Amino acid sequence: MHKFFVSAALLFLATTATAQSLWRDVPAGASPAEVVALVPEARPVSRGPVRLEIPEHELLDARFLVTFEFEQDRLKVITLRSQAATASEARALAQRLTASLRSRYGLEISTKSRQDDVIPGVDRKWSYRKASVHLQVVEGSVVRLRYQAEPTRGTSQL
Repeated sequence: MHKFFVSAALLFLATTATAQSLWRDVPAGASPAEVVALVPEARPVSRGPVRLEIPEHELLDARFLVTFEFEQDRLKVITLRSQAATASEARALAQRLTASLRSRYGLEISTKSRQDDVIPGVDRKWSYRKASVHLQVVEGSVVRLRYQAEPTRGTSQL
């Protein structure tokens, strides 16, 4: 019986270690019902791939809209979006978020130059356990933080 519990514990650890955990440890690929079970404040909406949202979430003294995007009833992207009053307030919030994200995920990876309206210096990306975290200031004063599952790579057919 002892061996069974040890085996079950090891199996659980192995499956959770490889899970694509996104914001608040919600796993990528979760169904809308599973997300609501983990994040009870999420409310149903219907805007394209966005099926759930939290209209107002407080984080680092700022208010964020949190959206959950699904593809075929499987969670793909979680986006936190905050509208700052000014561009300098947006950059300050992005700096606070950067410090918090660095403490959790380490230093960010390099990002390529983007085509959208990004304020220089606030375009940062982290990669962690088959997921990416992308922080940007866009449209002058909007802070956008996206958690996205990285696509699984298949074997090449050479």
